[in-house]
Amino acid sequence: MSDIVQQYIDITREDLFASKNKIDITLSDELLFGTICYKYFYNEGRFDITDFKNSYTDGANDGGVDLIAVNEGDIYKSLVLIQSKNVKNFNSKDEIKDIFTKMAQTVKDFRNDKVGSYNKNLRRIYREKYDDAVEDENFSIELVLFINTNKSEEYRDEISLHLKKIEELEDFELSIFYKNEVEQQIKNFENGQRYVREGRVDIYKDHGFIKNGENGLLVNISALSVRKLYDKYRDEGLFEQNFRYFVRNKKIDDQINSSLKKKRDKFWFLNNGIIIGCKDFHLDGDNIKLEDFSIINGCQTTTILGSYKGSNEDLDFPISCKIVKPDHGGEDYFNVFISEIAEASNSQKPISDRDLKSNYPEQRNLQLELKAQDPKIYLEIKRGEGILRKRNLQSWQKIKNDSLGQLILSVLLQRPGTARSNKKKIFSDRGTYNSIFKRTHDKDTIVDLLQLANYYDEFVKSSNLSEKPSNIAKNGRLCVLAIIGFIIKYNHQQIDIKLESSSAEWVSDLTSDTLTGPLFDKNRPDDYRHALNSLFNQIIMALLNLYTSRGDTETSVTNFFKTDKKYFSVILEFIKSSIILDEYEFHKVKEKMDKIFY
Repeated sequence: MSDIVQQYIDITREDLFASKNKIDITLSDELLFGTICYKYFYNEGRFDITDFKNSYTDGANDGGVDLIAVNEGDIYKSLVLIQSKNVKNFNSKDEIKDIFTKMAQTVKDFRNDKVGSYNKNLRRIYREKYDDAVEDENFSIELVLFINTNKSEEYRDEISLHLKKIEELEDFELSIFYKNEVEQQIKNFENGQRYVREGRVDIYKDHGFIKNGENGLLVNISALSVRKLYDKYRDEGLFEQNFRYFVRNKKIDDQINSSLKKKRDKFWFLNNGIIIGCKDFHLDGDNIKLEDFSIINGCQTTTILGSYKGSNEDLDFPISCKIVKPDHGGEDYFNVFISEIAEASNSQKPISDRDLKSNYPEQRNLQLELKAQDPKIYLEIKRGEGILRKRNLQSWQKIKNDSLGQLILSVLLQRPGTARSNKKKIFSDRGTYNSIFKRTHDKDTIVDLLQLANYYDEFVKSSNLSEKPSNIAKNGRLCVLAIIGFIIKYNHQQIDIKLESSSAEWVSDLTSDTLTGPLFDKNRPDDYRHALNSLFNQIIMALLNLYTSRGDTETSVTNFFKTDKKYFSVILEFIKSSIILDEYEFHKVKEKMDKIFY
């Protein structure tokens, strides 16, 4: 049997190898085990050289921290400090305690500004990630340990109880993930089918059922039959119509595991049950046959039940289940029907606004339109779809819908502050959502927008920018792209730069959705990338000059790019005066722009 973890360690090594000279470090299995955990638990199955530079802290004086992530949870953000152990045997409770207390001490030192003894990567990355997480007033700090070995349920319980007694750890969320959990998280990114074609669940004993006409059934089903569904179809569409695939939440997961272990007789009362959406179902004696079905609510319950390994795992019990089907056919009608039911139903784990809209018609339609004709764009509209793992594609040909939303909001609608620091608003605010996803999408514009963003990312990865401009380039990515969109609009005479930068007319003019059609000139010269990279560099250096000139007004580079108001009235005012209205500087910019864009 192949070792899935080792397989993906090797894949990640291949992906990073081309950039090895830029990180100057041996890509050992120990290092890469940590990166694949970061990759699949906190970075949507992606990890490149930029991710490495912005997350990897391991080394001398690292405070016991290998990597740092920001976990954008369903309701709130958390700062995640990660330690990973690529070992085959790991038994010491005290060693695990020491790992967590060392990370906790690191957090305490940063809180008290006692950081002189820590390495510069840890100091930089911790500050940047903390600034990102703390934007959410309800943010928390997680300490996470990944171990590349499996342990019994009894051992895991002992470790959990041991850690709960340690006073220094009371303020943190603690998680330990073992090899089997890492393997399953990797598998969650390989799903592809939209439904399970055929299957069945068993009615629990003689509990009977309640029918709602021909389209609904309320029934207690056998927990063991749910486990069988999980075993057979978990990677073949079982959760495809759920708003998202299994997303870990330690508090909820522990509650479900506790019920499975100690309160199976009360599980029906403590658990919300599951909802199965299907195109058709049939009662057949003591079981129900399902056609084209998926679990649309209850992914968490099903996954934990299916993965449970306790001594009482063979003990059956009832789970409340609602089975629904639409009252007439048609794929679009079915998608709307499923979306409405799933959105209205309760969930044990709070659902994010992005997840809520994953089956909306405009999301499905955009996904289909973008991949219908060459060049194909593969849009991930649901976490864990596996689209970002597709191979033999250019990197710009695969993107998440929230990342696409950020680009549209930044470049076409000129709101990079919101796009960067309030990404949730893309889905939670109706006006913002409609302006991004219910607009008329031009495929040529989307293609060029994605290519432009990709060219910028490649420039940042390959350039030898020193620390300060590199920090501007990374944190100001959406702002730089927005400025290019601003200059394109100005060249198209879509913006009146004589308007006051603080006026409502200026904001209205600026944020109008007026850019359509190709952005890049199809007759651009072969060396256009040189001109484009020069343009990127010129804008980055201009932003660095502005940031430096503002002195103590700016507390950090992260905060410099946080709001649309600052973009409208400070950054663009500077771009107008220092570039557009400066004849010499604008000549340099226009010369580059004319080589590249319409």
